[in-house]
Amino acid sequence: MTGLAVAMDVVAAGFLAFFVRLVACGKSARSDEGGRSAAMALIGVSLGLLSVSLWSLP
Repeated sequence: MTGLAVAMDVVAAGFLAFFVRLVACGKSARSDEGGRSAAMALIGVSLGLLSVSLWSLP
């Protein structure tokens, strides 16, 4: 289970890094990209929180 938790943390970090990149670029959002940056942040945080319970399993 530790391997799965590590994989989820890596994916979560990737989503959060992409979120930071989107925010840092400062490009104005087109009409079809309305919530992409918020979705990336929410996915990254939720994957990180889901992996917390996996760290406690043997």
